[in-house]
Amino acid sequence: MKTAAILTAVWLTGGVAHAFPPAPYHELYGIVRDEQGQSLANGSSVILAGTSGTILAGVVDASIALGVNYSLKVPMDAGTLAQMYQTSAMRPMMQFTVEVLVGGVHYVPIELQGGMLQIGAPGGRTRLDLTLGVDSDGDGLPDSWENRVIAALDGLHGLEDVTPEGDCDHDGVSNRIEYLAGTYAFDSRAVFRLEILGVADGRAHLRFLAVKGRSYRLVPGISGDDGNPVAFSLRPDGVDATTIHRADSTHFQDLYVPAGVAGGSQFFRLNVQ
Repeated sequence: MKTAAILTAVWLTGGVAHAFPPAPYHELYGIVRDEQGQSLANGSSVILAGTSGTILAGVVDASIALGVNYSLKVPMDAGTLAQMYQTSAMRPMMQFTVEVLVGGVHYVPIELQGGMLQIGAPGGRTRLDLTLGVDSDGDGLPDSWENRVIAALDGLHGLEDVTPEGDCDHDGVSNRIEYLAGTYAFDSRAVFRLEILGVADGRAHLRFLAVKGRSYRLVPGISGDDGNPVAFSLRPDGVDATTIHRADSTHFQDLYVPAGVAGGSQFFRLNVQ
């Protein structure tokens, strides 16, 4: 009786072992939104395909992380051999497309209409937020959302009048931010803004308009990287401290944050996804 030996090739660099031809996966992740900017419901699928066909699919799941409802771990090939170790693997800079399957219907997200994207390097991560719907003017805002704004305001005649950087209701917030935040670009009273109402008992009292289905978190500073989220409470006594709040209705939401040293300044930003 003969026994067959299976040999796995390994090379060492700086004390780290690397198996080939596979390489660390590249993660594609982000959030899938519908035409009105709402996060897609759980159970839909995000499908990634390369030039040779479908590579993998992932289920939409809002519990993955704040502002993330899909994650695709794309198998990558190290490129050390002429032939890839599996037909569904990819190499850096290979082209791909993404479709979203909802209720048995395939949709091409706005970001992918008219072209393909290129995958990044092994071990990397790429955020790719996906928007469903039709975007006739290619500005990143779905036609149905823009048409809703046009119908509600006088003086707007077509999609060209609703631009991402514009401010249709003159509330100081761009149309694109209104779309992402879920507020109304035709109502200046509904605006994504964090207000400071006062400081009492060592806590700063903040307020903002929360929109059903959106998730919110506070981060320090006024610009740059988000950094670690800031703990806040929805009650003045602070017993329900958290770093994430998901709104189950549209309403004005109060937040309470420990105040800083007397005489000092604190800066916060409110992120919505």
